[in-house]
Amino acid sequence: MLGGTCACAVAAGLASVIACSPNPAHGPGPVAASPAPATLPDGPPPPRGGLPMPSLDLDWSPPSATAGDVAELAQALANHPRVGLLLDPGSNHETSGGTSGISRAAKGLDTTQLAALVGRLAPDTAVHPIGLHDPKRPRLAEVILQDPPLLPATGPTGRTRWALPKQLEVDRVQLQRWAELGDPAVLIVGAVEVDAPVWRGVATSAVGSCEPLLDALVDGQTQSLALLEPFLDHADAVLAAAYTVELARVVPQIEAELAEFEPQRTRADFDADGWARYQCGQSYLRYLQPFSACVSTSAMQTCPMTPRLFLRGSARIGTVEPSEYIPTDCARRMDRDYVEALRAPARAAAELAQDHLDVGWMLLAERLATLSDVHAAIASLCTPARRRFSAPDLAQLRASVAALGPLFISDAPPAHDARFLANDGSFHVPGLGTVRQLARYDGGTDSPSRAVIAAAQQLDNFSRAHARCVPRPGEPPLMTLLVDTRTGAQELLGFFYAEELWCDELGPIL
Repeated sequence: MLGGTCACAVAAGLASVIACSPNPAHGPGPVAASPAPATLPDGPPPPRGGLPMPSLDLDWSPPSATAGDVAELAQALANHPRVGLLLDPGSNHETSGGTSGISRAAKGLDTTQLAALVGRLAPDTAVHPIGLHDPKRPRLAEVILQDPPLLPATGPTGRTRWALPKQLEVDRVQLQRWAELGDPAVLIVGAVEVDAPVWRGVATSAVGSCEPLLDALVDGQTQSLALLEPFLDHADAVLAAAYTVELARVVPQIEAELAEFEPQRTRADFDADGWARYQCGQSYLRYLQPFSACVSTSAMQTCPMTPRLFLRGSARIGTVEPSEYIPTDCARRMDRDYVEALRAPARAAAELAQDHLDVGWMLLAERLATLSDVHAAIASLCTPARRRFSAPDLAQLRASVAALGPLFISDAPPAHDARFLANDGSFHVPGLGTVRQLARYDGGTDSPSRAVIAAAQQLDNFSRAHARCVPRPGEPPLMTLLVDTRTGAQELLGFFYAEELWCDELGPIL
C-alpha cells in the first residue's frame, strides 16, 4: 500500500506488501522548478525499545480438513449393543498388490482397525466384523443400490453433517442375512468416487484454528506501523529530495542527446541499420518522457519514479520504472544505455539517503518487514488441509512461534555489520507491479531480523516435515452408512476423510 498513512496496511492484511510513501502534505514532491534543497529534512528522534508486538504465546493449531462429524457417528453407534462392520473390499488396501501411491491413512483402514475405531467411539457397543477373511463378501454397491445424495449441513459443533431426505434403496435380502447373524445394525464403510469439482462445491469443515495468532499478528502490525509511520514518511522525503536534484542534472543532458530522434521520419529515410537506430531513439524518447515530466515546471506532483522505502521481507529502497519496452540491442546501436543512465539518479538518491537514515529506526523497519514472511508462512500452514499433527509437534510449533515475540520487541543494539547492501534486483508490489530494487537493509550478524527470517523459513517447512497421514492427491472420501438390518431404516449417512477416522496412534478427530 502506498500513501502517507501506513496504518491503512491493516485493512489489506499482513500478506500484502507493507510500503509507505510520504503524503504530499508531509513534504515536497520532486519537481524540477524547485531549487535544490539546502538541507535534507530532519527525521524523528531515535526510537526507544523495539516494536510493540503482543505476546504470541497462544493456544492455536493449524486446521485439519474434515468431511464429517465423528461425534455424530459415535452417538449413532452408541445406540446399539452390537453392530456388524462391513468394509468394502475395494477400500481394504491390505489385500492390494502393493503400497505404491497409497496413503498411510488409507492403508490403515482395514477391518480390524475400523473395529478398533468403533470400540473407541462407542466402548459399550460390541463389534462383529463381517466377512473378515471372505474375499467374496459384498461390495458397497452391492448393498447400497442407490447413489447417496450430497446434502451437507453445518452441525452444532461447526462440522459437516450429511442429511438423508429419503431412504436409500438397499439390498433387503442381504440385510436379513445379517439380522439372522445377530447384528441389529450394520455399519457399512467404503470409498466413494466423487468428481473433484463436485466435492469442492459441497460444504466441508476443519478442526483447529489459527485465529488467535493471526489476530495478534495484525494487532502487532497495526501498533508497529503507527510507531514507524513518522520515520517511513521521513525516509521517503529524504529520497525524494535527493532524487529531485539528481534527476534535474541528468534529464536535460539526455534530452539533448536524443533530440535528433524527435522529428517524425519514415523507413525510406534510412538504410537498415539507420532505421533500427532511429527506432531505438524513438523508444528511448518515450521511456524518457515521464522523467522529463518530473523536471517540468508544469508537473507539480510527486514523480512516479521517485525511490521509496518498501517493507517486504526486508527494508528495501526501490523505484518503479516506466513500462516502455526497449529492445535489447538498443544500447549497442546508440552507444549508450539510457535506461541505465536514468537509473543513476535513483541509485545516487538511495546511496545518499543511507547516510541520513537513523540506524535504530532502520532496524525496526527491517524487523517489521520480516513480519510479512512470518505471516505468509503461518497463513500457508493455517490453510485447512488433509493432514494431522501430533500433540508434541504442535507444542513444538507453538513454542517456536511464541519465541518470535521477544525478537520483535528486542531493543538489542545494532550489530557491527548492520548496513544497506547496494544491489540490483526486483520484487513485486500489488497495485504497483515490478519494483526495481536499489538497496536492501541487513540487520547484521545475530540480529533479531535474521532470526525472524530463519524462523519463518522453518515455519514454511513445518507441514512438510511433521504432517501425518497425508493422503495421495485426489484420494476420495469414505462413506459410512448405519442401517437397521430388520427394518432397512438408515440411521446415519456420513462422509469422512480416512485420516479423520484413523491416523496411526492419533485416533479419530473429535
